[in-house]
Formats: sequence, structure tokens, C-alpha cells
Amino acid sequence: MSTNTIEFGVDQLVFRNVVGHFASGVTVITTVADGEPFGTTASAVSSLSMEPPMMLACLNRSSNTHDAVLKAGWFGINILAEDQGDLAMKFGRKGGNKFEGVSVTRSEHGGVPLLDGALAQIVCKVEETPTGGTHTVFLGLVAEASAREGAEPLAYYRGTFGRLERVKELAAYDAVRDWVLHRRTPLGQELEPAVIAAAVKSEADHVHNALVKLTAEALVTRGDKGGFLPAPITHELMDSVYDGRATIELGVLASHFDKFTEEDVAELARLTAELGRLRARGEDGLDEFLKVNVKYHDRLVAVAGSAQLTDAFRRLGIGTLWRKALSGDEWARQMDHSHIAELTSALQARDMAGAAEALRAHTAFGKQLASDVINRHGGEV
Repeated sequence: MSTNTIEFGVDQLVFRNVVGHFASGVTVITTVADGEPFGTTASAVSSLSMEPPMMLACLNRSSNTHDAVLKAGWFGINILAEDQGDLAMKFGRKGGNKFEGVSVTRSEHGGVPLLDGALAQIVCKVEETPTGGTHTVFLGLVAEASAREGAEPLAYYRGTFGRLERVKELAAYDAVRDWVLHRRTPLGQELEPAVIAAAVKSEADHVHNALVKLTAEALVTRGDKGGFLPAPITHELMDSVYDGRATIELGVLASHFDKFTEEDVAELARLTAELGRLRARGEDGLDEFLKVNVKYHDRLVAVAGSAQLTDAFRRLGIGTLWRKALSGDEWARQMDHSHIAELTSALQARDMAGAAEALRAHTAFGKQLASDVINRHGGEV
């Protein structure tokens, strides 16, 4: 038997989730071609060599900035400071004038627009352009480099921008929330911060703060002796969650409908098709279905370009509970995604009223399904 061929089969959703656990700095890659500035947010950036000084930056070949860097032969790496999360969101989107209202300084070499206020700035001349998968790796010789003191870097972790310490707290919050909703501590038993911290590899203080935050969100309660207890999911809590999420999504449609790019709509259509495929797969597809559903709604809300709004929306998600509430042989029948398909079709047709109507129908369907599940579990889950 030949041993020369190795088969690789890592699922895309699994891969994205795993690499999302890597906390990284945030940069904006900028360049200028034919007098027009280009820029895109990137985290796949690294130093490559000290002698000579070289950097590498990976850009998707579908990006306009990618093509502009190829044409110009120069690019700037703007390492963002902790207060520049809005710039990360702005340059992370497709289309539009990303430089509108943004203060820049042109570099001496290549005339690259460098973002004022960045933590550090590096200007590179393109030396090599190897490709891998969907991306080109730009290897650049460093022509200019500068940094400012007294600021902290912007960090990126699992889809959220923030300062490094906040990223650690967010990681703990996500892990503790997942712990509670998966009922790793059963209803009626006390949540032990030290035990959870050891299990999720986090600091005990961060776990304690996460439990306090979850108490404010009604997912955790305080016992008679001050300890933390997982709270049951009731009709009232579920209705509140669905209404809150719908308020945010309808607000995005009403205020930012013109910001949906062709790429946004194409990605939402792809995720809609993936939901249908997973439902057809049946019993073993629930986990992936829930992950894709989260990605769909996150992508919709992200059109607003607000990290705070996206964070608030995610805190209202309790989809992991469905793994406990729905059996393997029934979820595909129960999780009808037809309203999502209608929402996507309305977005494709640029029909805001139709999109809002589909979203309201989706919310009503979700609330009814949740009510049925809760009733079957004696009034709480």
C-alpha cells in the first residue's frame, strides 16, 4: 500500500472555530494605486526576518486591496491601538469609501497612506508573492518603521475586537456561558468558580466576573448563601431573548439596509444553502446547523459596523440550549429555516419591507418552537 498520499479532511466550520481561538493583533493593510487609496483589515500579519528586515501579510485574492498591492508594489502595515476598533470594522467591510473621515499621512516610500493614531506603522516593498489556497502571501522588505509609546494594541479573539485584558475576560465569559447553557453543572447544583476556571483554563477572577455578568443576563441566579446557580430557561426568559435579538436585527435593517454589499448578500445566501444541506443530513447535523445559524445572524448584524452592537446581540443567543432540548431524530423537522430563506431572498431583491416581514416571521416561529420545547420539559429547561 502506498504511503505517499495523505488525505486531509478538516471541516471548514470546525477549522474556523478552532483558529478563532487564536488571539491576535489587528492591522489595516494600506496601499495606493493610480492615485486611489486602498485598505483592508488583516490579522494574518507577521515579522519574517531581521536580516534583512522583512514582514509578511496574507490577503485574500478576492480583495481589491490585494490587487492594488500587486499593482503598486508597496504596502503599509498599520498596527491598530486599542481605541481603533471602529477602524478595524470600517476597513474590514467591502466597498464604500473606507478613507472618508480617516486622517492619514503619506509614507516617504511609495506614498502609502498610513493611518494616523496607529500604534505602529511599517512600510514594505513587495519582494515575493507566493500563494496558498485563497490567499497571496506578500513578503515585503521594510523601508520605514515607526511606533508610538503609551498605547496598548487592539486584540482580536473569536470575532471580537478589544484590549488584550478584555479579550481574556471575553474568552472566560464565552467559556462560562457555554458551561452554563450546556448544563455541565446541572440545575439545582452550585456553580463552583475554581472548578470551572480549572476546566476552561481561565483565571478564577475572570470566571467570577463572568458569573456576575450572567446573573445580570438571567442565565445564573444567586443562592441563599451567595453562591451561583444555573437558572432555568423559562417562557419569559426565552421571549425576552427573542424580542431583544429581533429588535437589534430589525434596527440594522431599518438603519443600515443600504450598507448590505453584494458580498454580504452572497455570504448570507451561502449560509442559507448550508442550513438547508444540514437539515437534509438529519440526525448528526444539529451542532453544525446551530453554528451556521449563529454565523448567519452575526453577519447580518455586523453590517451595522458596530462591535458593541454585535457583542450585545451575541449575548442574547442561547442556541446551545437546543442541543439539550431537541433529540437527534427530531431537530431537522423542528428547525424550519424557511423564513431565513425568505429573508435572504428579500435581501437579494433589495426589498427592505420583505426582509423585515421575514425576520418578524422567523422570530415568531422561534418563540413558538421554544415554547413547545419548554412545555415538553415541564415549563423550564
